[in-house]
Amino acid sequence: MTPEHLRDLLVAVAARAADVGALPEGAEAGPPAGVLFRPAEPRGAGVVADWVTPVAQRWVPLLDTELQPRALARILAQGLSERREVAAVEVGPSGLIAITLDDAVRAGIIEVVHSAPETYAARPGGRYRPVLERPGWRALDDPLRGVQHAHARLCRLLRNAAATGVQQRATDRLEMLNHVPERHLLVAVADLPQRLDAHAGDEHACRQALVNLGRLADAWDHPTRPMLVGDSPEHVHGARMALADTVRVVLRNGLARLGAAAPERM
Repeated sequence: MTPEHLRDLLVAVAARAADVGALPEGAEAGPPAGVLFRPAEPRGAGVVADWVTPVAQRWVPLLDTELQPRALARILAQGLSERREVAAVEVGPSGLIAITLDDAVRAGIIEVVHSAPETYAARPGGRYRPVLERPGWRALDDPLRGVQHAHARLCRLLRNAAATGVQQRATDRLEMLNHVPERHLLVAVADLPQRLDAHAGDEHACRQALVNLGRLADAWDHPTRPMLVGDSPEHVHGARMALADTVRVVLRNGLARLGAAAPERM
């Protein structure tokens, strides 16, 4: 689920709340413009929501209401909790809303990327075009070099998985991608286009967004193939192969957007 889909979800929830009088009629127009959602910060215990949004704080001044941000957040959270796409919702003391998606819905970003592999996270209105670099052209301390390594590692994982018979199938159960590192990756992939667009023209911020995704990809070490000789591939291996391929595509497009190559071997 992308931030745009999350916004649509909020629009539907607010419209329903306005219909029953819980929110003023102005809420039917939807939340304020701009970036509303960001990935939740990891917690030490490993339990973390997927997205957080300060929409209640930003929305209250625009509504004809005496509600405080936390009260508005509770109304929105109640509506979100009734949606099948949402597994859990929390409201913080300041009115910050934390959203945990259903596992299958979260993994739906894989199909979004695979449906537009040449344009996802590419330049607005553009498509992926390969970038050629001379060997050794990029300095060892260049942050994008680490992203290139992450891309090459994913290519290697995909080659090794394919060599053992693992395939991506429509029947793969993508909802099995529910380990914390996989959840972080899926949310980061969904978040990257809005981050790159929001920081268009700021090369440092765009680089950092791509570097963060590359680090998450490197930290993900779940097997994409059977670990014992003779074992048959399982559905989870195909799902992880789909995840690896998705992140590979997004890193490739992001690197090209910043004028860097995406080598398959390093």
